[in-house]
Amino acid sequence: MAHWYLFSLAALLLIGLQRFLYKVTAASGLSPGLTTLSFMATVAVLSSAIFLAAGVRIASFSFLLLISLLNSLTFVTATLAHIQALKHVSAGVAYPLIRLNIILVVLFSVIFLGEELAPRQWIGVIASLTAMVVLTRLQVPERPGRGFSISGGLGLIFLAMLAGALSSISCKFAAVYTSKTAFIAVSYIFSTFFSLIFHARMFPGQKPAGNRKKGIWLGVGMGLLNLAGFYAYLQALSLGPLSLVASINGLHFVVAVVLSGLIYRERLQRSGLLGIGLTILSIFLLRS
Repeated sequence: MAHWYLFSLAALLLIGLQRFLYKVTAASGLSPGLTTLSFMATVAVLSSAIFLAAGVRIASFSFLLLISLLNSLTFVTATLAHIQALKHVSAGVAYPLIRLNIILVVLFSVIFLGEELAPRQWIGVIASLTAMVVLTRLQVPERPGRGFSISGGLGLIFLAMLAGALSSISCKFAAVYTSKTAFIAVSYIFSTFFSLIFHARMFPGQKPAGNRKKGIWLGVGMGLLNLAGFYAYLQALSLGPLSLVASINGLHFVVAVVLSGLIYRERLQRSGLLGIGLTILSIFLLRS
């Protein structure tokens, strides 16, 4: 079995566990904004320490800064566009459409990186896309009376899709051409800085709630999971095709769905079981 595939599965599990901690944060009545800032700062500090301790030489600091800045800016842009889109479009429409950014990633991989997929893997990509749409619609309740505003919502959704795709593409180039730990460190330093600046917009209506200390420690736990998961994701990208690695990684939230059902007794509808089944099928088909 290819190493990139194993690293992809590791990233899926670790980042999925991190995503589940957002559910824990919400269920505990804690502030998502505080937890997110804590997790970002944790990743920034730990990855910086690991990079400095390893003494890895950087071939081009200008490339490292540029690719890290691009990754951070696209993350913030995708987040803000997503939030603004929800003012015009119901969550049940916006979330699945934004998830389709994987299509842009696959097209870029095939056209510009020359990646070739076997027929079985194309079926796996389609299955993963279907699973994303099904499970994302399951996770967000529809808002009565909220339709689709083409004038405002469509442009914002496309911007979120494009920014999300660019974030994945930037990770591919960083994984191949620079130090992974350095990229993680600089990206999260930028992301932490941008999150502090745009905190009110990234977490609208959020006020410190519940036990602040618990929220910070949850953020530290999320940071540890994210650091390991992000490194595994970059390692997979350095060894394997962007189109397949991104398709697998995009399914990480299925871990949160399953754990929420097991721990919080959230009942899975038929669509949820369908989405999980499609996820398992796609992961099987996407292997090398």
